[in-house]
Amino acid sequence: MESLQKAAARFSLQLRSDILLIKDIERDVKNIIVNNNTWEDVCAGYFTWFQEDDKWETMNKTEFPEEYLPVINNTMAKEPCIHKSLLKIWHKDGRNIDKLTKTRILDDVTATLQNTNTKDILSDIAPLLSGVEYDQNGRVKSANATILYWLLKKSNPQSPEWEVEFIERILHSNRTLPPGMEIYAVTLRSYQDMLHEIVNSNIIVLFCGMSLITFYVIMMIGRCNAMQQRIYLSLMGISVVGQAILSAYGICYYMGYFYGSVHPILPFLLLGIGVDDMFIIMQNLETMSEMDKSLDIPSRIAKSIQVSGMSITVTSFTNMVAFAIGMTTVMPFLKSFCIFAAMGILFLYIYEITFFVSCLVYDERRLAAKKEGCCCHPRPNWRPNKCTKQNFQRYIFEKYVGPCVMRTSMKIIILLATAILLGVNVWAIFHLNQNFDPLVYLNQESYPIRFNNKLTKYFPKYGKNVNIYLTGVDYYEDRHALSQLVDSLKRNPYVNNRTLDPWFMAYQEWLDTTGKGHYIENRDEYYNTLTEFLLFTVKGQAYIQNMKFNKLPFNDYNITTSQIPVQHIPLTMSSDQTRAMQSVRDAVKSVNFTQGYDYIAIYSLDYISWASNTIIGEELIRNLSLEIMAVGIVTLVLLRNLLASFWVMCCVLFTLIDLLGSMYFLGLTIEISSTIMILLCAGLAVDYAAHIGLEFIRSNGNKQERALTTFNVIGPAVFNGGLSTFLAFVLVGFSQAYVFITFFKLITSVVTFGLFHGMLFLPVILSLAGPGERRQDSPKKSQAMQYHNGYYTVHLSQNGKDTEDALAK
Repeated sequence: MESLQKAAARFSLQLRSDILLIKDIERDVKNIIVNNNTWEDVCAGYFTWFQEDDKWETMNKTEFPEEYLPVINNTMAKEPCIHKSLLKIWHKDGRNIDKLTKTRILDDVTATLQNTNTKDILSDIAPLLSGVEYDQNGRVKSANATILYWLLKKSNPQSPEWEVEFIERILHSNRTLPPGMEIYAVTLRSYQDMLHEIVNSNIIVLFCGMSLITFYVIMMIGRCNAMQQRIYLSLMGISVVGQAILSAYGICYYMGYFYGSVHPILPFLLLGIGVDDMFIIMQNLETMSEMDKSLDIPSRIAKSIQVSGMSITVTSFTNMVAFAIGMTTVMPFLKSFCIFAAMGILFLYIYEITFFVSCLVYDERRLAAKKEGCCCHPRPNWRPNKCTKQNFQRYIFEKYVGPCVMRTSMKIIILLATAILLGVNVWAIFHLNQNFDPLVYLNQESYPIRFNNKLTKYFPKYGKNVNIYLTGVDYYEDRHALSQLVDSLKRNPYVNNRTLDPWFMAYQEWLDTTGKGHYIENRDEYYNTLTEFLLFTVKGQAYIQNMKFNKLPFNDYNITTSQIPVQHIPLTMSSDQTRAMQSVRDAVKSVNFTQGYDYIAIYSLDYISWASNTIIGEELIRNLSLEIMAVGIVTLVLLRNLLASFWVMCCVLFTLIDLLGSMYFLGLTIEISSTIMILLCAGLAVDYAAHIGLEFIRSNGNKQERALTTFNVIGPAVFNGGLSTFLAFVLVGFSQAYVFITFFKLITSVVTFGLFHGMLFLPVILSLAGPGERRQDSPKKSQAMQYHNGYYTVHLSQNGKDTEDALAK
């Protein structure tokens, strides 16, 4: 029906300049014109509650009794728009504010606060002042702050644009403020505007992240020479992420899913996963046997995809299953994010094994033709220099990292470190708090946050409010039930009794005071007398804002909706907030209305966060449990080895425990963005362990040899995949937005713990308690070559040398 604009000013009330500045603010607001719509066009009038056409001049007055028209003309029709301001003290008497003295101002404010019988609707200034101080004679001498309200019609399509201009006029004008005075403002659209601003401001971070990871990919999948650099292949690999994003977003929008405040993180996620798959494909291509390298290019690529395709299939499907579980949640934000992520990973997988592999074929043909990697200029006599022949990363893994990790002493250290991390983080999980506050998603220096901070400081009674909306209630037949509801709320320990003042109780009190209650014997008389109370009594006019009518309240009319404003006492603990919310619901359900309580709704902006706190914890446990079970089943089916699958899932579980525990030390809580990230990290944690587990199953030899071979063959690719995921998010860590900082902290944790468990703990535990020795009879090709699963694995150092020599021939 209407939207509320607020402006708050911190001032002393002792200076005449303060009042004059408030006058200037009011003038600026009322002079706003947006697309030929003035303040009178967009404002909500006093008759908005009665009918859509709320202007007194054009309203149908045929149902108004003629004797009431002069009364309305002198009260509600005198000023067409609803707004609250301290200046109404002088407006109603037509006095010139410019000529007021400091003494006159304080005397008028004192008289208005003390006189409770001359207020008309929305003219009570007591709620507009904060920190009022009195002298020994009871005279107002100062106040800390005042608040101003302007009410707009939502039905006017220009209202949102008017709100933008409102903020511009209030906060970004060049007016000079008196010493000590500060101005804050907020509108209905401020929260969403600031949220979109944060998202848009981080788009440049996305492009910088892509540039950084593109450079890293170019460095890692190619060599530093003219021939073996893979610039264009790297760019094509990065473009796969863009193709997946466009395809996934298009499908999700077509299916009707919305784009939420945490969705901008998806490109970073897909970028990390896509690059990880790319590294796996390239790693398997480089570690092929010499016999496979002698095949023609299509056959060689096919052989490579037989191995690497299995690895990326395992990780892609486990990630998709993880997010598919998240789609079953009751939380719309989480459901939408999970469907976007699942579709993105699906298209990423499709484009990786089709588009990128096709590009890889063309790049291999370029190498075979001995053309430069940049300009494709033929160089038939080119030979690589000694430096570029060596793959230093693989050399370090083979000669130093792998043998070091497989030492007995290092195994003991790794197992002890795993146990210590697990114990510390299990303890931290039990100290992890659960709290959701939508305001933390905004920049803490943004104007809505500054306004909210001052509102909480100077006007605490405006916070933590809840409205009980009544529809389908017969207020005459249900008057005793309504009285029981109010009594129940007054006994509620979580409700501030002093603020509980519903209109029907005030009406009943007025009936008892005036003696008119004795003459009411039926519903019609009850409603006819109510008209007199609401329109023609000073007290009754203040309650019109809590009611909605089907027509003008004369003759045969109905109250379609009314509200009971309720204020909670200050509550900081999530458990108390949950009990307070539930107690109000129980109070409503305990009352027997003639038509039941199905037509009664309880709503509060604070209840959104309180209810989210209740749901988030339950949903996290439910989805995480189902996700781990589903990922375990998929891993077992694809790895086809019970013992290896068990240790892979242990790695995933340990990573998640360490992740949750690290949240306590990083100052994070369980809320929507962290919940989404935890479920996302469950999928990422599988990637690091699944590649190691799959390669171990394929390797030959005893457990120690298989673990060492696994570490040397797939280790560099897993490390590059984890590092690339971190690089995709590293620039987000410099953001000022809470949601991006949270994602950066959690991604850093999952990459750190995921690589630790996948690359250190898993090879160690597999070498000790993994599947037993595996030998396969095969023709002996050479001492440097081992046969398994239909292809040959060459020791990395020898293979790298042979490859360079073959290319140089």
